[in-house]
This record gives sequence, structure tokens and C-alpha cells, in this order.
Amino acid sequence: MDANKYFEGVSEYRMLAKHEVGQNFLVDIDVAKRIVEELEAKPGEKVIEIGPGAGSLTFFLKDLDCSVEAIDIDESLIAKLQNDFGNALNVHYGNGAKWDYDPYDRIIGNLPYYITSLLIERALLLGKNAKRMVFMVQKEAAERLLAGPSSKEYGPLSILIAWLSNAKRLFNVRKTSFVPAPHIDSSVIGLTMKQRPENIEKTYKLVQSLFLQRRKTLLNNLKNYLHDGEKAANALQKANLSPTLRPEQVTPEQYLALSKAIFG
Repeated sequence: MDANKYFEGVSEYRMLAKHEVGQNFLVDIDVAKRIVEELEAKPGEKVIEIGPGAGSLTFFLKDLDCSVEAIDIDESLIAKLQNDFGNALNVHYGNGAKWDYDPYDRIIGNLPYYITSLLIERALLLGKNAKRMVFMVQKEAAERLLAGPSSKEYGPLSILIAWLSNAKRLFNVRKTSFVPAPHIDSSVIGLTMKQRPENIEKTYKLVQSLFLQRRKTLLNNLKNYLHDGEKAANALQKANLSPTLRPEQVTPEQYLALSKAIFG
């Protein structure tokens, strides 16, 4: 299948893009190929693509010596992919925010802006066997996902990403690489997975609770979470954390120490 001809077909889908589900189809062949290469998939691995859309990444994923699956909520595009790729792709109708990512070695996707955080959170928490994930997100979302302590963008999801992966921005993609063109540029981020800390789900819920009121001190937030001021103060002391810190001033490693002090 000729790449130029295939991507001309993708471009023709611009009029069918659904704004309500954040559809913007990638039509830059070199960018699509590079994103798939960044996945670093090995022969025999299980790969899933979240939201394949009109098949820009799928075109190159199909050539991997892997078991490739895709999940999408747009039935018309599922039919297109099945027609385009046949048995080279196992495509599912479903919601990526509710999918079970446990069976997969590699996870990839061009994620719609409105649901980016939920999709990545789901992939991270359930993709326990994943070795690497590669996502294209809007540039502003990438800044939030990769934010560090003492940044206004720093929050529970960037902390979860830091716990579970070595993450970095791989490259930026201009908005003109899509049809219809989005309002801002995109970034491709790569997550190479690390060993999972213990009690990760409990710890993540703890951090989400502590960030509900970012302007309050760690002690006050922890009091609300534990419903016990003395227990909160003792946990902070055990974790060697100042009670006057704000949630955004605490590093991912310090949150793990706090979790250990609380949950053991």
C-alpha cells in the first residue's frame, strides 16, 4: 500500500472529523512514521493504539512484527480501518477510558485533548505489563503532564507519570500537520516504564486528595484526608516532611515516603 496515496485518503476525511470527540487526523507521513518508531516495539509484542482515527499511525503499526490492536468509539472509522487493513489489525469498538490495558507491552495513541488526562491515567494504572508508551497530545497538555515540583502545572498525574516512568517530550508537531487543523501545536511524549512502587493506587488517591486544596499546607490537607491531626503530624514527621509545605512543593519521591509512613 502506497503511503502517499493512503494519506491523501486520510486528508479527505477532514469533513467527517467529529469536533465533539476531538478528531484531528494526522496527514504528515514523516511524523506518523516517527511516532511509531518511537514506540520501539519488539517482535512478538502486543501493541494497542488508542483512538486510531483515520489510520495515520495504524498505517505504520500494521507493518510491525507484533500483534496490533486498536480501540475507537467511532464505528464509521472502525469500518474504514477494517476495510483498509483487514487481518493485519484487530480493531475494537469501545471507550479507551474504560479499556483494560493490562495485556499490552506497548501503548500508543494520538489522544483527543478533552480526555487526554483520563486516558493516560487509565493506561498507567492498568498497563502493568507495558514497557513503553508513546502519546501525541496538545502542547499545553504535555507541559502539564511533564511538570515538576513548584510549578503551577505540577499535579497528581505528573506525579503518577514520574513514579511509573522515565518520561520526556520527544518532539513537537505543528498544527498544520493535521486536518482539520487544531488551534495549537502538539507534542509527542515517550514514557519508558519503571518498576512499579508498592501501594500505587492508594498513594495516587492520597496525592489526589492532597491537591484538592493546593493553597493549604500539607498538614492541613493530610488532616482532612486522615481525619486525625495527630496521625497526620506523625506521618509527616516520619516521612521527614515539613508540615508547612504546599502540595506542589513535594517531590514524587517524597510522596512515596509519605505513603509508606501512612500505609506501611
